[in-house]
Amino acid sequence: MAEYREVTDAQAWDEIVNAHAGHPMQAWGWGELKERTGSWTARRIVVERDGSFEGACQVLVRKLPWPFGHICYAPRGPVTNHAADVPQVADDVAAWCRANVSAVSLKIEPAVTAQEVTMPAPWEPAEKITLPNTAAIDLAPTEDEIMAGLHSKKARQYIRKAGRSGVEVRRATEADLDAIMDIYHHTAETDEFFLHSDEYYRTAFSACADVNQVFIAEIEGRPLAFLWNITTSGTAFELWGGVTDEGKRLRANYLLKWHAMCTAKESGAALYDMNGLLEGGVSTFKLLFAGEPTVWIGTFDRPLSPLYHVWDGALKLYRRLFK
Repeated sequence: MAEYREVTDAQAWDEIVNAHAGHPMQAWGWGELKERTGSWTARRIVVERDGSFEGACQVLVRKLPWPFGHICYAPRGPVTNHAADVPQVADDVAAWCRANVSAVSLKIEPAVTAQEVTMPAPWEPAEKITLPNTAAIDLAPTEDEIMAGLHSKKARQYIRKAGRSGVEVRRATEADLDAIMDIYHHTAETDEFFLHSDEYYRTAFSACADVNQVFIAEIEGRPLAFLWNITTSGTAFELWGGVTDEGKRLRANYLLKWHAMCTAKESGAALYDMNGLLEGGVSTFKLLFAGEPTVWIGTFDRPLSPLYHVWDGALKLYRRLFK
């Protein structure tokens, strides 16, 4: 029978996540960010069986209108020792959500493949929050082996070209946030994608301090590009990035990504996940490094109340009417 232990100390929780190669969206800081910037509350649960660790999960909880109770979401969770353990741990976490927060459902998006795991009923495929298709690179080989294994010869050439041109990459500090946001606004306008408010990213810089690896590329002190990752022992995960027109000409984004990979490897991350593939543009750029897409299993909901399908139907109708 599963036993549960709730963790309320940030350092203790992150030690658990890193000890079991959990995803950085399961780290304390990601839950802290969601608490500070939205209507989520983070709960952090360790599942044990016969006195031994079985899994852990950071569950984001949001209150719904009466009479639905709450919805629960475990971004890139649960944390397990082995991919094959995901269904059992997910079931145990779902039981905890039903009993402790009156949840109507639990949503999960584990970073495992369909070849590794099948989610049985009553888990149901659900609308995605994070993209299942991504580009990922194994960080276990040496740096030389990783460089040699990059999919595109062009990527290797541009990494070296940027370095010869005088582009330098360093860790960003809070003082760089104005420059980072200027680059990000320029990139969003050029590529036509949505941004959070500037305050959201400033909050992320402090809230995710336990996992942030934020880099800036520059030449002669001029910012050219930035890349914002969150990293644990399991994964370095790209959140946000942008590049100026000058940065594109100097191939600064190639050197920037390579530097981020090397730093992630040095810090002990097992996998470098470029976070999402669509079509063209930045996705084509990502595949110059990885070659083939990695496809995670996707998003699944576990109904925990007879009201789940009423809530789900109402939500889908609302989105159709007001999207």
